[in-house]
Amino acid sequence: MNSMTFYLVEGSLALALVSLAFFIARRIRLKSGERLTANVRKKVWFRGFLYPVALPALVLVFSYAAAWLAAHCPGACAAWMEHCRLHFEAWQTFWWVILGMRAVEGGCVSFFWFRGKAFPVPSLIVSIVRTVIALLAAFLVLKEVAGVNIAPLLASTALVTAVIGFALQGVLGNLLGGMSLHLVRSLVPGDWIRVEGIEGEVIETNWRETRLRTHDGHVMIVPNSTVSSAVLNHMSWPNTLRRHRFEVGASYSDAPGNVIRELIEAARETPNVLEEPKPDAFITEYKDFGINYVVRYWSRRYYDRRELDGEVARRIWYRFKRKGIEIPFPMSDKLLNDFMAVVYRQRREPPEEKEVLRMADDLERSRFSRDLLTGVDGVGLLCREEYVALARHARRVFYTTGEVLFRQREEGDRCYIVVRGLLNGEVEGCESSTRRHVFEIRSGALLGEMSLLTGLPRTATVRAVEECELIELDADAFTYLLGMKPDIPERLAELASERTEALKTELERMKNTDGTSSHTLGKSGLLDRFLRMIRTQRNA
Repeated sequence: MNSMTFYLVEGSLALALVSLAFFIARRIRLKSGERLTANVRKKVWFRGFLYPVALPALVLVFSYAAAWLAAHCPGACAAWMEHCRLHFEAWQTFWWVILGMRAVEGGCVSFFWFRGKAFPVPSLIVSIVRTVIALLAAFLVLKEVAGVNIAPLLASTALVTAVIGFALQGVLGNLLGGMSLHLVRSLVPGDWIRVEGIEGEVIETNWRETRLRTHDGHVMIVPNSTVSSAVLNHMSWPNTLRRHRFEVGASYSDAPGNVIRELIEAARETPNVLEEPKPDAFITEYKDFGINYVVRYWSRRYYDRRELDGEVARRIWYRFKRKGIEIPFPMSDKLLNDFMAVVYRQRREPPEEKEVLRMADDLERSRFSRDLLTGVDGVGLLCREEYVALARHARRVFYTTGEVLFRQREEGDRCYIVVRGLLNGEVEGCESSTRRHVFEIRSGALLGEMSLLTGLPRTATVRAVEECELIELDADAFTYLLGMKPDIPERLAELASERTEALKTELERMKNTDGTSSHTLGKSGLLDRFLRMIRTQRNA
């Protein structure tokens, strides 16, 4: 048996034994930041130190065992062992060098794990350094221990390397690209990037390729040479703070100040939009069919911007719809003028009769009718025709999920009747108190009426939990209601006084109630307020 056969037999048997240790070690997982309990220390010791040295250690153990058996066997085995002693010493020296290298590697890995940190050198660089050291050790052992002239071997290796390098230019480009990415730590798993039109999360980077998982769950494989030479949009470094922008148009008839205010409010009230830096909006262009605006806002989830931008766009539509702001569409000047003339005329015209009747039905079925417009004898103060007349002064509005109808301590000049949907109300205490009271508002409820009845600020913050449809009564509509029947002001003043007494403790904690006299919140004070409102409207 020659020396080459000796090396092949030794290597095959050693690798067979090492595969068992390799399989066991692969089953052990270390989590970054895991507490160093006794069990975790055992895992770190085995995975971080014993696993790297397992291969060379087992090869050496098996080699020494095989040499001992061969030396003590009579006949041909002993003679063969004496003949191959020089090769055996070279084999042992090589694997002792590998064992020392792997022991240093395992010690470094364990040191960082015991300090609660991940090993800072990327695995690709570790593998390359490990291979280079192994090759250098093999050449030195062949020359110094085995006495082999390695000059022809080096020459042939250089020639083979040149041929392989020319044939595998693309592969080597990917290898070098992967090395540069790992050395400068441009990408790590978990980063979100966009490269060559592909956007996704980095899930793995190896010697050849970088793998990205897109928003739709597809795994895109990009060669490292492409990643290293392209311009990257890195969405996770140095932090995840990024600015979004959304463009929308509005008609020339809408004042830019109002449009900009609604755009900023729509962005500010959207979940996951940061309060700092503050959202802003401005005009970008005057078009033939309208004015273009852009609203900008910040988040830490730019990679998930489609959902966030869609939520901002949804809220913009609802706010524009309530404020009567028109979103134009491209058209010629003549069509635009004709269209705007129709819009202006429709704004001045009263609601269609069908809509008026529907609002009258909603008013009559609501708690607004049951609680406020019912006499002491249980008979309604208004008849069907009067509800229809009141509906002509009201309007239907829509709020989407998460939108705020009004906030506590704001001035209130309108009330709402919930036709459909669910809302949440929240009452906060004074600045020195952390007490909060949360309640639900369902279909048929009346909300926001106390500010109209008493003239005080809002006593709660109300937010839509789902898509809501409401009927809005502003101050003019409320004043019209007061003048419909002589009994209505007195009835409303009585109910408002009762509710005020129930809310008096909460109202006194609010800033704007300081100095409010008890006469103002009493029945007679409220009645005087209603009569003044009626006289003011009639004089106007």
